[in-house]
Amino acid sequence: MKKIYSIIILSTVFTLSSIYSCDNTLDINTDPLAATSADPNAVLPFVFGEYSARKVSELGTRICDVSQYISNTFNSPNRGAVSGTLSGNTWGVWYVSMLGNLSLVKADAAAAGPTSNNVNAIATALMANTFLELTCIWEKVPYTEALDGANFPAPNFDDQEVVLNGVVDLCDEAIALIDAHSTEGQFSITPSSDMFYGGDLSKWKIFTNSLKLRALMLLRSGGANVDSQITAVLGEELMTSNSQAAFVPYAGGPGAQSAMLGIITAFFGPDNESQNIFGPGDPIDELLNGSGDPRWDLWVARNDLDPPGNDVFPDPETSVLSNNIIRGDLPDVLMNPSEIDLYKAELALDGFASAGSAETNYKNGIRNSIKWWGQDIPGVLALATDADIDTYVDGLSAPTMDDIYNQQYLAAFNQPVLAWNHVRRNKIPVLSPPPGSSISTILKRFTYPPDEIGNNPSTPANVQTDVPMWFENL
Repeated sequence: MKKIYSIIILSTVFTLSSIYSCDNTLDINTDPLAATSADPNAVLPFVFGEYSARKVSELGTRICDVSQYISNTFNSPNRGAVSGTLSGNTWGVWYVSMLGNLSLVKADAAAAGPTSNNVNAIATALMANTFLELTCIWEKVPYTEALDGANFPAPNFDDQEVVLNGVVDLCDEAIALIDAHSTEGQFSITPSSDMFYGGDLSKWKIFTNSLKLRALMLLRSGGANVDSQITAVLGEELMTSNSQAAFVPYAGGPGAQSAMLGIITAFFGPDNESQNIFGPGDPIDELLNGSGDPRWDLWVARNDLDPPGNDVFPDPETSVLSNNIIRGDLPDVLMNPSEIDLYKAELALDGFASAGSAETNYKNGIRNSIKWWGQDIPGVLALATDADIDTYVDGLSAPTMDDIYNQQYLAAFNQPVLAWNHVRRNKIPVLSPPPGSSISTILKRFTYPPDEIGNNPSTPANVQTDVPMWFENL
């Protein structure tokens, strides 16, 4: 793990040097390494590290109160103003350091032929996820003209529906590559290079099918006619077990710990419970307190006290997020099977016969989520017994759609973009903007980074940050 974080530090030095010494600051079409090829076993750890570092250190510590699963955090855009630093860092790292490097890996793998299909598939799936998260943060982003500076020095920005359909296409491409891969003479991906699955293509196929369903659910919410595609992907192998979860592990030591704890140890003290930095948001309290759900005890300490309230930091007289959650070795999760179970429950209740039973999927999703936090998560500290889980889940009634939406929100705990997507897509739980907000709703989008506006004349004008994205149409 220490190797990963040394790579992140080098990347940071490079990125800052690029920003302050070049005119084409965030030219998403220029290879930042000026290289024509890339060793997957060197580049993939870099990409995983860059993705996770940005997601946990910046998005995680600064937008987790937008969806209000945490009561308050530092320098948050939740009142409507998105800083250029927040937007620029995320944009620059994901377009340049991630997509730029993945495009090199993908091009090399394609040139090598079927023996590198495994590399090509992994790079393609990671690109699909990156474009999906970019459009969920900004809506219109470069996709069709991105990463090709020779032909598109000022790439146009695509509508969200176009980007999401592109994500689906990338998932299909990755799956086709997996299906056609050659095991004879196959490129050897070292286990440490593929932080999700150690090169196991069977798990990558399950993940990519599941990622495709995530994109299709957003397309459907926006009004696109994708029901036949959803029916088809429901017939493929999707995530069902926590052993298939996609996550980046953290070792937990200095320089290799989750940024949620890192911000506490750097500026305050040893842990969250003693320093009162991150508290549960009101929706967590309202959905879990007194429900019998074991996640209440797994997530919240001093949970016999009142919550701090949204837009407020906790104090010794309020509940606080547990050290079980705010710890150095907490993994950064990209996808869990509970998300897929609950999509199936939603679709079943909406008439998709191929989704199975709404009640069964609903209970499977809750069970998988509790088991993740109380049994299966690496480094688990507090346990939820099978008996306690079964008692709670078996006692649940058949769900309404709002019940399913609430559970989708809970299952996305500590996944900042996914939780934000759920509350924007479903409008459940109902969230009010924080006091003193400049916008009329919760934050709906980021503004484009100033450097991209200055360097790409095709950048659209920013819209008010409370304007809903296309996928919020329904």
